Amino acid sequence: MFILQGVSFPLRTDERGSAFYVHGSDDGDTIEISVDAHFQENTFEEDDNVEPYVSINPIQTNKNSLSDLIGMSFEVKTIEEADEREDTLYIWEHEPFENYLLNIVDIKDDKVHIQCKGTAVTDGYADPYKTVEFTMDCWLPIITSVDDWKKYGL
Repeated sequence: MFILQGVSFPLRTDERGSAFYVHGSDDGDTIEISVDAHFQENTFEEDDNVEPYVSINPIQTNKNSLSDLIGMSFEVKTIEEADEREDTLYIWEHEPFENYLLNIVDIKDDKVHIQCKGTAVTDGYADPYKTVEFTMDCWLPIITSVDDWKKYGL
């Protein structure tokens, strides 16, 4: 579930837009993760129907296995950091986060439970730019290779 200003957007699970990606790192011993989450359409601000999409680009961890990720947190504290990482929220167009805290809560049955909260830009052209607080709480399929999608019928 993704919540913006009290509006709920359930996770889309009918396509490959939502996943928790796990890759080996350059050092070969640790793993890196990334998050893509696509949510179902709902009405948000000015009666616009939108389908939010969250993209958190690769995060290098010091973890060696999936089970080691449980309890891990990752924080982006500034809009400049989010912009440099190219982490974005898509509502009307891709905009950076102002800040966020991502927590890995649990891993079970080839899925990961993540929680994320923070502030995202909704209109970067406004002066000053507009932001909205958000929360995300969902179970995402763990994808380590393209073949993993078969487990989810996708």
